[in-house]
Amino acid sequence: MDLNSIPLMSALKQRMSYLSKNQALISQNVANADTPGYHAQEAEKQDFSSLIQSLEGKSRRASGVKPFVMKATHPAHLGAQQGQQELSTRDVAEYEENKDGNAVVLENEMIKLADNQMQYGLAVNLYKKNLGLMKIAIGKGGQA
Repeated sequence: MDLNSIPLMSALKQRMSYLSKNQALISQNVANADTPGYHAQEAEKQDFSSLIQSLEGKSRRASGVKPFVMKATHPAHLGAQQGQQELSTRDVAEYEENKDGNAVVLENEMIKLADNQMQYGLAVNLYKKNLGLMKIAIGKGGQA
């Protein structure tokens, strides 16, 4: 059985992939903290609605059951956009530049790094717990 055919497992895999790419981007910012003229890069937030749409397609194909469709019912809700495969980035323009033109604030990068690490740990734990539940469901033991 392919774990990617299970929507939850596929979503967790996509989340871990996004967080891995975000880790590399934060590391690049830290590595260039003393590079003249370097501006910190920031990853665009992962779009939850596109993740749901991609999972809807997989679910519809796999089971033939019409999946739940999320709708924006308030103007403050985020609109649905098409999914992104690559990590899109933008310059962080909210910080002042040093005399040499560098705009990396190490303290902020460390905060982002810690947050990214916690989110990745959460995704990994959810993935492991779901594997354990599947093992229990098929009778292969209760060890998670």
